[in-house]
Formats: sequence, structure tokens, C-alpha cells
Amino acid sequence: PAGLEESLSAVAAALAEHGPFDGLLGFSQGAALAAMVCALRARGDPRFPVAFAVLVAGFASRAPAHGHFYREPIAVPTLHVVGDTDAVIAAALSRELARRFVEPVVLTHPGGHFIPAAAAQKKAYLEFLERFCPGAG
Repeated sequence: PAGLEESLSAVAAALAEHGPFDGLLGFSQGAALAAMVCALRARGDPRFPVAFAVLVAGFASRAPAHGHFYREPIAVPTLHVVGDTDAVIAAALSRELARRFVEPVVLTHPGGHFIPAAAAQKKAYLEFLERFCPGAG
């Protein structure tokens, strides 16, 4: 749990300085942090004005100090990308994180700990993102 507030402040500063951004993309530990950002966003935290998140190989923090992030279902649209053979973040952990969200979209791929970019995954990404920018292609 050490450093969480500094990490959240860094994300907030990046959003403010370089934004606006429509959503977040988090991978592995970054996906765990992005999920916490989503929880804060769902509670109305103005530091995190994002409409959605794509969480690849994410997981819910097991730190007791972070339990409050997951007490309520997180009402931010999310796409969870889960690798069936991920040896770093087990697929079960990524699915567990997805269950913390309201109506998560889960994309499973046969690979491991990476962001898949085959045609099937690209199609799923575009279908998810189309919800936030209809007709943009």
C-alpha cells in the first residue's frame, strides 16, 4: 500500500496536464491502479474525469488498506482483457477484478501476460470503444 496516494496524485496530475482523456488503459499493476481510479471516479472524485477503462491482466489489490475500493460495485464501464495462460496474473484474478464492476465486458484470449493484438481482439476493442465515440470508426 505504500505510495498509493503518490500514484493517484501522479495519475490525476497527468490527466489534468495532458488531458482531456476519454478513458484509461492499464496493464498488470497499472490495471490494478486504474481499477482504483475507476472506483474513485464512480464515487464522484473530480480528479479522475474518465468515461471508461480497459484493464489488461488486472487484479484487485489484496492489501487490507485497499479494501474500501471494492466494497461497492464500481459503476464505470470497463473492458477486462484476460489471458488464459497468463503466468504472472492468473486469469482467475483478472476475472475476480471484473466481477467488482457493474456490467464489465470480459475479453479472454489464449495467450499470456501481454496485450493481445490479433484481429479478434482488435474487433473486441473497437466494439467496446464504439460505445464512447459512435460512428468514429
